[in-house]
Amino acid sequence: MAREFQFEVVTPERTVFSKAVTSVIMPAHEGYLGVMAGHAPLLALLQPGEIVIRGADGRQEEIAVAGGFADVGPKKCLILADAAETPDQLNVDRARKSLEKAKKALEERKPGHSQEELDAAVARAENRLRFAERRKK
Repeated sequence: MAREFQFEVVTPERTVFSKAVTSVIMPAHEGYLGVMAGHAPLLALLQPGEIVIRGADGRQEEIAVAGGFADVGPKKCLILADAAETPDQLNVDRARKSLEKAKKALEERKPGHSQEELDAAVARAENRLRFAERRKK
């Protein structure tokens, strides 16, 4: 039997996920990072992408994350996400509109928004749309 550890995904508004799991793959800033029970402690910057979670029963779950930080330890992994959504919380049409809005803001580049902020908004919106489209029923 695979060893378990506590895994949580928290946003400023709510707890998105919290339970014991056997493995997690997350989108770290320099590439995807895998975590299992007993992992060495580390802090990681996250980029927009998908978190893939495997439970002791072998079931896999996914969460779209907009970025944030991961605090990994041998018995617990906590993700402090800017935003995170499960497949049932995402809507393809809403995700498509968010991407259009982000691209329009990038094109207009109004004062008060840096290029980096606008590029990050487009990346987050693209991630949400990809995630929503792959899980569309």
